[in-house]
Amino acid sequence: MIRQALLITVSFLYIASFVFAEEKELNWVQVTEKAGWQPRDSQGELVFKDHLWIFGGWFNSYEAPPRDVWKSADGKNWELVTKQAPWIHSDLPMTITFKDKMWLMGGWYNGRLKGHSASNQVWSSENGKQWDLETKQAGWTPRLAAALVEFKGKMWLLGGTENYYFGDSKSLKNDVWSSSDGKTWTLVTENAGWSPRAYHQAAVLNGKIYVFGGGNYTPEYHATNDVWSSEDGVHWKQETAHAPWHERLWFSTVVYRDRIWVIGGWSNNPAKNKNDAWYSKDGKNWTELKSDVVWKARHEHSAFVFQDKIWLAGGHAQPLNSEVWTLDVPKNWFKDSNSKVSVQTDLPKTLEKLKSGKPVKVVCFGDSVTGVYYHTGSRRAYTDMLGIAIKKGIPQADLTMVNAGISGHTTTNALARIERDVLKQQPDLVTVMFGLNDMTRVPLNQYRENLQKIIEQCRGIGAEVLLCTPNAVITTQSRPVEKLAQYCEVVREVGKKMQVPVCDCNEKLNSFRDQNPQAWRLFMSDEIHPNMAGHKKMAELIAESVTEKQVSLADVKPPVLAIPRTKSKLEDKQPIRIIAMSPLDQMLQSTIKQIVPDAELKVTSWKTKGKTRRQIEADAKAMIRSQKPDLVLLAIPRAAKSDSHEEFIHSSIWTMNYSLNFGTGGWDCVVFHPSVFDPDNPEPEYDQLTRQLVQGQDLTLVDRKPDQTASAKEILLNWLHSQLD
Repeated sequence: MIRQALLITVSFLYIASFVFAEEKELNWVQVTEKAGWQPRDSQGELVFKDHLWIFGGWFNSYEAPPRDVWKSADGKNWELVTKQAPWIHSDLPMTITFKDKMWLMGGWYNGRLKGHSASNQVWSSENGKQWDLETKQAGWTPRLAAALVEFKGKMWLLGGTENYYFGDSKSLKNDVWSSSDGKTWTLVTENAGWSPRAYHQAAVLNGKIYVFGGGNYTPEYHATNDVWSSEDGVHWKQETAHAPWHERLWFSTVVYRDRIWVIGGWSNNPAKNKNDAWYSKDGKNWTELKSDVVWKARHEHSAFVFQDKIWLAGGHAQPLNSEVWTLDVPKNWFKDSNSKVSVQTDLPKTLEKLKSGKPVKVVCFGDSVTGVYYHTGSRRAYTDMLGIAIKKGIPQADLTMVNAGISGHTTTNALARIERDVLKQQPDLVTVMFGLNDMTRVPLNQYRENLQKIIEQCRGIGAEVLLCTPNAVITTQSRPVEKLAQYCEVVREVGKKMQVPVCDCNEKLNSFRDQNPQAWRLFMSDEIHPNMAGHKKMAELIAESVTEKQVSLADVKPPVLAIPRTKSKLEDKQPIRIIAMSPLDQMLQSTIKQIVPDAELKVTSWKTKGKTRRQIEADAKAMIRSQKPDLVLLAIPRAAKSDSHEEFIHSSIWTMNYSLNFGTGGWDCVVFHPSVFDPDNPEPEYDQLTRQLVQGQDLTLVDRKPDQTASAKEILLNWLHSQLD
C-alpha cells in the first residue's frame, strides 16, 4: 500500500551475483481483470483443499480492514465464504496452510485511526467460515508483516514489526519462533543473524529456511536485498549481502520449480513499484525472468503456487486492483548444470545401448520400497515405472527390468544375496537403493563399507551402478528424518569417492515436500513407504539420471485388467471367494451370472452402515488377509466420516493397504467411488481426494462418469463386461 512516507536518500554498495541468460521468454497470462472481491492489498493468502484463498487486507489507512474470506478453484470465479470472520487484525497478517488447516495470526487493525493495534492472536479454520481461536496471546509479541513458513513439521515465525505507522527501529524484530500446534510457541532465537526487519519474506528450500529483503516503512524507510539461510533457525549464514534485485519491501515470494522467486514489491529509493520476477536455487545466484507480457507494477499482492503454476492476485498497482495472473514454467525449461538429480553421461555404456536399441537389462536392488508390496497395489513398483519412463525418454530402448527388492533388507542382507539376485542376472545397470532399514540397525561406517562392496561386485561383472538415496519419510521413533539425512549423506560421499552417479531422490522429494506438503502427503502409503504416485515420481527422477531426459508418468494408469485372478478362476470353473462392501455384496450374484451363468460365488458381506472410516479400516485389518479371498470390492460410503482431512487420507489408504496381499500377487482388489451409489449428494473435495488416493495406490476405480444417469447395478454390470468378456 502507498502510504505517506518520509523520503530519504539511501546510499548502498551493490554487488551483483552472476546471472544466467534465458533462452526464450515466458509470458504472464491474465486470468481475470476483476475478481469477485473488492480490490485490495496486504491480504492473507494461501492454497488449501484445491482452492486459492484470500483473507482480509487493506482498502485505506482510515478504516478498519476487511474481514471477508474468499476462495476460488480456478482464479476466475470467486466464492464469498464469509463476510465477517471473527478475527479483526487482517492488515498484513501472517497466513499459512499447516496440518490440514488454514492459519491466520498477528496483523494490524484500524490503520491510522484511534484504537489501532497489532495482534499476537492465532486462529485456525478447516473451512474458512468457522474459525477457532487457538491462543489469545502467543509467546511472541503482537506484530504484523512477519514471515511465516512450515519447516520440519512446525510453523516458524520470523521477525516483523510491533507497530505499523507509529513505531520506530525498536519496533522491528529479528527473533525466530516455532510451534507444532499454534498454541504453544518456542523461542528459537531472540536475535537471528539478519538485521531486525518487517515486510520481508521467507521460504523453505534445500532443507533450509531462507530470509530475504524487507526493512522498515515508517518513520524512517530502509530496505534490503540481502539473503540469509539456516538449517535450524538458530545459526544463520549470509548467502549474499546484495542480491541483483533492487532493495524492496512489500514483495511476494513462492517456491516453484525448485527455486525461490521474488516477485514485485516497492522501494522508496526511488519511490517506485516493481513488476519484476527473479528466481534462485540457492539464494546466492539469481536470474531475472524476462517477459513481454507482465502485470502492472505493484506491491503487497498475493502470490501462490497452484495447479503447477505461479498465481498473482490483487495488490496496489496505483490504484488497488483485483486482477489475477498466472505464469506457467515448463518443467524442462531450466537448464541447470548443477542439478543433483540429473547426472550427465555418467552411465555411458548403458546410455549408448539404450539409444542404439541394443538389449539392456536393469536390476533394481533394494528393500521393501523397491520390492512389490501392498504400498503400490501388490502388482507393480518403481522398477516397472522406471522401465516405462526410460522407454518414454528413449522409445527405441530394448529393456528388461528385474526387481530385486525384499522387505526388511539392509545392505548387509544385500551382500548375502547379491550373487543370486543381481550378479547372475548379468545386468547392464544396477540401481541401488538401501538405507531405510540400515538406519535402524546397521552403523554408518558399516553402511558405507557395504555400499562400496556392492559397487565393487557389480563393476566386477561389467555392470554400471546408479546409487539412489532413499525416499523422504515422515519422522517416526525408529526412523527420524535427521538420522535418515546422515545415511543419505553417506550415499553421496560413496558416490563421489567411487565416481558413481547418485540420483538424490531424498533431496528432491524433501524439496517437493517443502513446496507442497499436501501433495507430497499423497505420495505416501504410510510413514516410510511411498505409494504408486510416489514410485512414479522416483522413477521419473531415476530415469532422468539414466537417460538425461525429463519425462512424466502422470498419464500411466492402473493395469487395464483389474481382476486377473477372478477371471482366471472363472475360466477354470473354480469357485470365487469374494469379500464385498454393501451394496455390492447384494448385486454380485445376479450381475456376474449374467456374464458367466455357471459361476460359483461365495460372497462375504462387509457391512459399513453406521461405521466411521477408522472402524472400516479396523475391519480390513482384521478380516481380509486372514481369509485370503480371490476378490475384494471396496465401496466406502460418504456417510463413513472421519475427524479430519488427515484421518480421511490415513484411513482410506490403510483400508486399501489391508485389503491387499502383503506381497506380490495374491487376490484382486477394486474400489468403487461413492458417486456410483450416491450421485445426488456429491462432496467435491473428498470425492476428488478419493480419486487421487485410489490412483495413488495403483488400483482400479469404478467411477460414475459426468452426467451419467445409469443405475449402480448397470455401472457394475458394464464394468464386469469390460473385465470378463
